[in-house]
Amino acid sequence: MEVGEYILTFIKKYADKVFIVSGTDYPAFIRAQNKLKEPEFVIVPHEITAASVAIGYSLSGKLGVLMVHTVPGTLNSLGIIADAYTSRIPLLIIAGKSPYTSKGSTASRDLRIHWTQDADQEELVRRYVKFAYEVRDPSQIPYVLSRAVQIALSEPQGPVYIAIPREISISNVESKEIRMSYYYPGTPENIIEKAKEMIEKSSYPVIVTWRSGRKESWFEAIKDFADKYNIPVVNYIGERVNYPSSGKMAVDNYDLRNADLIIEVETEVPWIPKKENIDAKIIRIDSDPSYSYIPYYDFECDLCVQTSVDDFFNRLKLSNKKYDENFLDKILHEKEEKIKSIEKLSDRDSIDKNYASYVVSRLGFPIFNEYDLNPKYGIFNEFNSYFGDPAIGHLGWALGASVGYKIATGKDVISVVGDGSFIFGVPSAFYYIVKKYPILTVIFDNKGWNAVRKAVREVYPDIDLKEYPGADFDIEKIPSSIESIGGYYEYAERPDELLESLKKGVEKIRLGKPVIVHAKII
Repeated sequence: MEVGEYILTFIKKYADKVFIVSGTDYPAFIRAQNKLKEPEFVIVPHEITAASVAIGYSLSGKLGVLMVHTVPGTLNSLGIIADAYTSRIPLLIIAGKSPYTSKGSTASRDLRIHWTQDADQEELVRRYVKFAYEVRDPSQIPYVLSRAVQIALSEPQGPVYIAIPREISISNVESKEIRMSYYYPGTPENIIEKAKEMIEKSSYPVIVTWRSGRKESWFEAIKDFADKYNIPVVNYIGERVNYPSSGKMAVDNYDLRNADLIIEVETEVPWIPKKENIDAKIIRIDSDPSYSYIPYYDFECDLCVQTSVDDFFNRLKLSNKKYDENFLDKILHEKEEKIKSIEKLSDRDSIDKNYASYVVSRLGFPIFNEYDLNPKYGIFNEFNSYFGDPAIGHLGWALGASVGYKIATGKDVISVVGDGSFIFGVPSAFYYIVKKYPILTVIFDNKGWNAVRKAVREVYPDIDLKEYPGADFDIEKIPSSIESIGGYYEYAERPDELLESLKKGVEKIRLGKPVIVHAKII
């Protein structure tokens, strides 16, 4: 069997789609796909968008597979690959590599770029993947593929990268099954007992998390534990839905200085040290509690546990509940006050970000949020109902990821982006793929780069900042160009207009039209 055919046959076990930006390195794969007809090649005309679509596909629980062209494709996709790495999202990335021979084979070098693009590609990505390897002999293919997927799906999950020269791809390989199951961490019994002792001795424990909801069993374990023992959950909506936003222990505001025990769960930055002076005991629950990829890391822990979230919390049985009815009443009162504040925002002449966050979430679709939606004002009670910014913060992921999730699940989804992150998502490539897989996109347009302005004010609080780089940025009519592919566009400036636009958008999506609702946010 030819290598290209073997690889596609292998991929079929994990994915029915491959997201590809092909080049002169892919003849063997294109020939194999033409013969096998599966997995389907989904062409996405930019690597940022293609890699983002693969991320969204993986977030469904499947394995996103990305194929890119040698060095240029690798570099174009690297920022999104880094998003996947720091947010523990598995990806299989296959990159072509320049032919290593100049004569003697039909696959030998025949273009100038085959010399200039010859590079040690694995070193370009190694910082942001769990595994990187160049295949040097066709006999390695079964082992390299099996090991790569094993590593990608084992905790902490993440992207893996395989470079394949053209000569290798057209070679023959023996078809064989390689036994490499992925691994899943558990907790020693003595650690469970130590954690139990620390929690039972505490008076004011609190759970601080960020992405503990990335598996459904983890989401359920946190929910059951917090509800059973009345332990508050901070960042109940972080990068994922970690605990239901309507749950009785979901807290928006909690002064960590009042806690005597903090249980950190899948969160690399539990608080900002320069803003909070914390003097509590720390239990850290994580599939990689050292966060070794972060060069300088100054968060202490008294009990650092490398484990899976469900194994730890499902086995942790306490003898007593914590917070009393007064604390629970306080949480309930805060939620009621939040609803009242949202009702007041609906009467304004302009659209407030928190109001927009609330009404968009009420549509009930899974949301991919790139910065501007405030999840504390949304309603997110179900597993995988919200996906927030990846840890490293490389922009441009949400447009593609939302489409990838729809491809994998068939569900209608919403992509919420700012005016800046809309541009970073490569609209032309997004339009190409969203025409076939329509979603609803909502742009929270604040007519500027507010993150930059906020950073300047944080560092120089005495500056009266009237002008700043990017203040005149305006996406103008770029979003409305979705109409050129048969999509639907509306611009909203008032709360009542936003509600009507969203209702129309849902109708159009159900008719198979991609939609952009462009909201002016004050």
